[in-house]
Amino acid sequence: MDTRYVPLVLAHLFRKLGPEVALEDAVAYLSFRCRYGPPTEIRKLLTVALENEMISRRGDTIVAEFMYDSQYLSPDQPAALEGRVRIGGNVRPMY
Repeated sequence: MDTRYVPLVLAHLFRKLGPEVALEDAVAYLSFRCRYGPPTEIRKLLTVALENEMISRRGDTIVAEFMYDSQYLSPDQPAALEGRVRIGGNVRPMY
């Protein structure tokens, strides 16, 4: 996955579920509802976002650290990214 898509995926998540989201709810929403990728890949995506300070983590909650409500999202965002989340093998999934 191109890292430019990470803010788009996160913007979609935070716009739908609010600025603070339980980790398990985020994984379930992005993986099963939006079908962006398998849960392990979504967890890796969240790890990449955390390492790049796009999100912060408070226990089992992730918090947006960017202006997600200003990011442009096309109306077909879920369809455009469906099944495309692939993060390199050197990133550990967030649990």
